[in-house]
Amino acid sequence: MSRRFPKRPQSVLSARRGVERRGGPVERLILGERVVISRALCHFETMNALPGGQSLRRYEAAKLSARARTPIADPDFYFDWGDDQIGVWSWPKTLTADLTEFEGEILPETVLHPPLQDGARLMTTIDGYEGQVWRDGQLRASRWWPSQPGDADWASFLRMTRSAGADQIRPAPEDLVLTDRPAHAQPYTALLDRVKSISLRDMTALALVCIAVPGLYLLGQWAQLSRTHAAASTELAALSEETAEIGTARLTAQSASNELALYAQALNRRHPAELLASVSEELARFSIRLDAFEQNDALLSLNLHADGDFAPEELVRTMENNPLMNSVSLEPGRGRGEWLLTAQLESAQ
Repeated sequence: MSRRFPKRPQSVLSARRGVERRGGPVERLILGERVVISRALCHFETMNALPGGQSLRRYEAAKLSARARTPIADPDFYFDWGDDQIGVWSWPKTLTADLTEFEGEILPETVLHPPLQDGARLMTTIDGYEGQVWRDGQLRASRWWPSQPGDADWASFLRMTRSAGADQIRPAPEDLVLTDRPAHAQPYTALLDRVKSISLRDMTALALVCIAVPGLYLLGQWAQLSRTHAAASTELAALSEETAEIGTARLTAQSASNELALYAQALNRRHPAELLASVSEELARFSIRLDAFEQNDALLSLNLHADGDFAPEELVRTMENNPLMNSVSLEPGRGRGEWLLTAQLESAQ
């Protein structure tokens, strides 16, 4: 049975071979090109999903938080939106800056891997191998190796992700298979960045193609994009005053991101600001006040104060699930409501 519509060209950006583009310029313009970036070139981490539904405010807040977390100085992003977690993929923007006649989307290869409901697996990738841990149908942890990892490397990866069976033997790698689309659909607000990137030259070329080669498929795609653009523009106008501060916050976040990247590169350890941001986010869920913060080499010490009752074991379990630390312990302090929390720090990736 033949396809109703032709498949879009799918190019590959590899760390070993560079860019391998598929299809001709006209085909890429009409159908839209997809560039799949090798896992070797991407950074991955997760963060809690923000409240607010599919709104520009939620989308912009996620981008600001991602810029503050990524170790890449000038990144591009892809967000894997789950129910309670957001997978944040980032890569250097310079990798795709020289692409000519590009119209389409850029995706890290992992988001096109067939999803797993729960468990861990080893996948063959474009440039090497990737360990993955899935929970509730969403990727929660990822690590890349240039060659097949040994049993010790695999066990270490599982321990860092707090996965059961950390002593199990490394599984056989699964073959590289890419699906037609990511498992989780993007919110319509994510299309705003793509709309902004359309140049006058590209709009003129699309108009000429519509005149020269009429096609219902192309007109349908353009109509859908126009409706999305109109909906996003309406919401953007309504939130213009509220989002006026985003530009300043973005510059501040970019500066902080650059400093964190330089710090990690020079000292091979995490910046205290990154730890403080992560710890504060976890403590806010328990309404616990942070009175003192101390980081010495691989040891983290926190002086806490809790005004009301809380479950100490739940706080320890939450901190253990934080990928920046392990071996968490919590002891009562001298005063009423005072607690001392210590933890070992994971090395910077």
